[in-house]
Amino acid sequence: MVGPMDVVKCIWLPRRDEMRIILQKYIADISLFYHIVHVPSLQSLVEDIYAGLEANIRVDVGGVLLLIAICASTTYAWSPPDDIRCLFSDCTEANAQSTFWIKEALDVIDHAQRTAHASMECIQGLIILFFVFCNHESVSFRARSVFMTAIAMATELSLHRLDDPQGSSMPALVRMSEAKKEIARRVWWFMVATDWTLAQFCCPQEGFYLIQKNQMAVNKPRNANDEDIIEGVEIRDRPATEATCISYFVQRIRLAEVCRGLLDRTPLGTTNSEAVVYKDVLDADAKINQFLQEVPDFFSLDCSSLDDLPVTDPRRSPFITAQRYMLSLLLHRQLCKIHLPYLAQGTVDPEYAYSRDVCLRSARVIFELDHQLQRENLPFFNSRLRLAMVLRSVFLASIALVLNACLKGDSDESNEGGDEVAGAWKILHEAQGQFPPAAKLLELSIQILRKYKIKHRALDILQQQVSGLSPYGDSFPMTPESANQDLRMTTIQHSLGTETESTLMEQHWQVLEGKMDLNTIDWDKLFWGIDAPFM
Repeated sequence: MVGPMDVVKCIWLPRRDEMRIILQKYIADISLFYHIVHVPSLQSLVEDIYAGLEANIRVDVGGVLLLIAICASTTYAWSPPDDIRCLFSDCTEANAQSTFWIKEALDVIDHAQRTAHASMECIQGLIILFFVFCNHESVSFRARSVFMTAIAMATELSLHRLDDPQGSSMPALVRMSEAKKEIARRVWWFMVATDWTLAQFCCPQEGFYLIQKNQMAVNKPRNANDEDIIEGVEIRDRPATEATCISYFVQRIRLAEVCRGLLDRTPLGTTNSEAVVYKDVLDADAKINQFLQEVPDFFSLDCSSLDDLPVTDPRRSPFITAQRYMLSLLLHRQLCKIHLPYLAQGTVDPEYAYSRDVCLRSARVIFELDHQLQRENLPFFNSRLRLAMVLRSVFLASIALVLNACLKGDSDESNEGGDEVAGAWKILHEAQGQFPPAAKLLELSIQILRKYKIKHRALDILQQQVSGLSPYGDSFPMTPESANQDLRMTTIQHSLGTETESTLMEQHWQVLEGKMDLNTIDWDKLFWGIDAPFM
């Protein structure tokens, strides 16, 4: 019954043929980083929902939310190579639609909450939407709210007791087949891994996680491909050395456990001496390096034997290559971050020389990873800069190289160092058209170097690049986005030519004044201050 003051909202979905194309893109390029779905079941769900709509039958709210979240995620990640799918006029049109689908998803979430709806598909949709929010606006309040709603819904369905012998009689679990339980394990453990990892980042949730290890009874998901999960058939748990569609997910769980262990060692409110804090940094370094040594060979950067495998081998698939890039990026970003505060001290104090070396080495690895990915010529390369975590890693690495350049004496300055910094800025410059906060990151990076090294090869290189680029030249195709290109170029030229008048920037410079004591700088809070607390 609808009252006279009630508003009936209409939720739009793409046509069935369009949804199939969007789903293909999602499965091929996006799901590999958070594989919380069962592809055969998802494909069947799409057909069932559209069949229900055509028959004028009420469809599942959770399924609708899942499809809309996939639309939001896919249109956001749409890149020029996807134009051959002929779904949008170009990637700019696709990207612009992402916010429309986000609004649609929020309306469906509101309806689900009003009707107390809870389903596995709804949780999957919430998780996907959480990552869309993270890419659009970082780990914002809205992003965290969506994620916490997913956790609340999961506990409502008793997913935290999936493998609890005393919970097997619960109605929600009794109705679940073993195949559905396996997908539920993926969903639950993905939320666990995200919750524990999120506590590492500077946002209101820093140092805090919701899901307690001792308050859940859920086995880890099996290392199985989607094709292995069939109703009525025993699911085979493949060895970790065998590449599957969730190999990356398995490693993310391991990494999250490392993060949780490090957090538990230093409770909130604990004040430690500098020596104790640095010992914790070295312990974290040891755990991350141990993690690097224990990853399967197909995720290792040092495994040259992969080149000898046939191109049809799963370990050489585009999925695994993109996942190897992302996992390595995560690990080296973390190494760069924990050692960055000691970069300056490591220049003059042998006690911290190790931190300086590790910080710079990991920063260089981050950029080498980008070059390797470009050589692989994968579709993911074209949309990587739209991922907030990738941009955060690139900026962190660029800051390490810039600060190292600031700390060097003029006699130590080399062409190689200038080329490194210029290469980092080139990536940030390329990202501006895909990710607006990149312009702020680039400006901050340039200003830091110019503040302490008004004459530096990297500044000369960038000045030449900027001077040689026309806003409407071959480098920038005529699209709606290109209208803003001249504004971005002006911003860079302004950064190169004059001091910024931004009060926020001046606060950063004041922190960097004097001896540049990097221990006093919380780089995550610095990112947060410029609206870029990227996950």
